[in-house]
Amino acid sequence: MTVRWDERCGGSAALADVPEAGCDVVVLSVADRPGSPAGEAEALLAECARVVRAGGWLFVYGSPRVLPDWGVRLVGPDGVAGAWIFKYWIALELNAAPRGDFLQPAHQGLLMFLRKAAGSTRQPRFRLNTDTVRVPHQFCAACGKHLKDWGGKKHLMHPLGTALSDVWRDLPRLELRSHAAPAVVLERIRALTLQENWHGLHVISPVARGVSRPMEVDGRLRAEAVESTVAAGDLEFDQVIEADCVEYLERLNRMHPGGVFDLVFADPPYNLAKSYDAYADARAEREYLEWCERWLDGAVRALRPGGSLFVLNLPKWALHHAVFLNARIEFRHWIAWDALSDPRGKLMPAHYALLYYTKPGGAPVFNYSPLGAPPDPECVPPPDAPKYCLRPACVRQRKRLGDDAKVELSDIWFDVHRIRHKRDRDAHPCQLPEKLLERIVRLASPPGGRVFDPFCGAGTTAIVAARLGRRFIVVDSDANYVRITRAKLAAMRQHSDLFGVAAVPRERTRRPPRAFRKKDVETRLQALARQLGRVPTEAEIQEADPALLEAIDRLYPYRSAALKRCRLALAPAGQTAG
Repeated sequence: MTVRWDERCGGSAALADVPEAGCDVVVLSVADRPGSPAGEAEALLAECARVVRAGGWLFVYGSPRVLPDWGVRLVGPDGVAGAWIFKYWIALELNAAPRGDFLQPAHQGLLMFLRKAAGSTRQPRFRLNTDTVRVPHQFCAACGKHLKDWGGKKHLMHPLGTALSDVWRDLPRLELRSHAAPAVVLERIRALTLQENWHGLHVISPVARGVSRPMEVDGRLRAEAVESTVAAGDLEFDQVIEADCVEYLERLNRMHPGGVFDLVFADPPYNLAKSYDAYADARAEREYLEWCERWLDGAVRALRPGGSLFVLNLPKWALHHAVFLNARIEFRHWIAWDALSDPRGKLMPAHYALLYYTKPGGAPVFNYSPLGAPPDPECVPPPDAPKYCLRPACVRQRKRLGDDAKVELSDIWFDVHRIRHKRDRDAHPCQLPEKLLERIVRLASPPGGRVFDPFCGAGTTAIVAARLGRRFIVVDSDANYVRITRAKLAAMRQHSDLFGVAAVPRERTRRPPRAFRKKDVETRLQALARQLGRVPTEAEIQEADPALLEAIDRLYPYRSAALKRCRLALAPAGQTAG
């Protein structure tokens, strides 16, 4: 196998001697300065498009502050000749820089794009070596069990390690002395993309000499903040309102042009054709982004000077949100919420983008007790160290024994799980865990402060704000979600009156017993595969255990979905993860 890795420093001229379609992979390292000159950036990206073959990869490495601008240049409406398909924003827990005024900035970003063939509308076939490039299994420093809680699915563990997701937390923390991608990142990219006669190229862009899009709107926001005061005496808080959020924000901002809220949190529909009751979640991309810009603009104006804005979305859309917001409000962090929900794709999609901004003209609220500071009940504490698992029994036992190491709260949040159990979920397709909102509301709003959510949904923001003593207004266009939220708030108040605990009571759910569970089916299939030394055929399963084939038909959408679980039993255990 021929492997070649080159490095070039400079702009587009540095690639002039590279033949057309001569590279399998280009890694472009961009300087940490927002808005590099449009002409230089476009020329460099056009050269990258020229030298990468169809089906090849472009990775763009840099800080979360600057990467959105590069990403939108590639896949926005004026992208580079429609050459690229956005695949992932990979969050790298890499930076060892100390914490400043806000979160510890551990996060460096790695955008991943697939090169399309010229004139083609189809996605090219591609390969990533994710079967062999894996993260070795890690174990809890307290209880010794796997850090990842497999939830009764340990039989599906791959002997080579955990599959890669789009959050890489296994890399060493480094003191980053330049904007060039470090060797550990380049080596991971090489291992993932390596194939016969592989040619990779690392391009280190020059430091930008100017800014293409100055923050023109920022100055107007600052002037507005100085001249106005927050007067919201005519607003009624602790309300769940049925309304279109864009129209509501327009009315609010006409009445209160100086801003009202200390915190706005927005978790909009993700345009994934989810089944909402009264919202069509499948708009055209440009229509979706234009709609988002209307409510984002309204949210910025509704903040008081110094107020905080948090926006949760998929990285694909957060790229565009960040470019829009960077011209209007002060960037703080692109928080990577590491919350794996559905293990599919070449890299498992674990990363939800949580954009964090503050409005100019006032002092932001940041209620955080750093490492070494005495605990403050009004502040967010440092999270438990990632060397521990999150099993409740282990947490209780080790804390009782005084085993309680902490780390600074960074811009990669690894300790908040998505909602896993039906008993904790309402009739909403994208309900958020209360722990996530508790951190955000406590961190970025003062006691008694004012919180707004334009997409109320199942009411998590309202529930958490009420519990933490904040005033809130939440809005939703769906009457059913408004009804659910109001009922949950009433139940929480009643529960607090009766038991002194502000919590929404929930009934236990019981599942009827089954003759076969998926775990039973999969372990039996794996045993048969080990016996045969290969994946069994349907005829062999029928001969060995006729009831097993019937159970597969009841539990899986198609038989191959169960059969592919056999391959883990045949995977070589003696190799080392890459």
